[in-house]
Amino acid sequence: MGYQISTERQALQATFDIKGVKAAVARKLSPLGLALPSDRNTTSRSNDITLCWIGKSHWLLVAPAEMETQLKASLVPDDTTHDCRVVLVSDVFTFFSITGPQANDIMAIASPLDTRPKKFPENGSTFSELFGIRGLILRQPNGFTIAIEQSYADMVAAYFRKI
Repeated sequence: MGYQISTERQALQATFDIKGVKAAVARKLSPLGLALPSDRNTTSRSNDITLCWIGKSHWLLVAPAEMETQLKASLVPDDTTHDCRVVLVSDVFTFFSITGPQANDIMAIASPLDTRPKKFPENGSTFSELFGIRGLILRQPNGFTIAIEQSYADMVAAYFRKI
């Protein structure tokens, strides 16, 4: 039986790993006009930029690759003079979209995380297992975006083809 979903490997994303005290992170991101997510394991979005709050003092900022130079100039990665640390990690992750009316069913196969809407909200984001490897899961309209370490991308793409 086939599932009514579409899985697609996305283009490279500009991705920044941000760690630090919440107030310092808010100051660092304020020039971008991006508010911090309201709760852990949620996202906030502004234009094409997504900010995921994935731990007590840990965030991931994701944007289209063409914004990387602009964001790098604004965020100043590897600057140790602030109360937060920003590291460019664009080359670490491969992103996939999973969309369609049965996207939740596919996520139930791929991950032990309960991604039903009542447990994983519309702005949900967290790290969990995906096919036995660590991956980022983001809820999107009509589905999910997942990010896994790039060396596993071909394997995960093959798993999706078999579902």
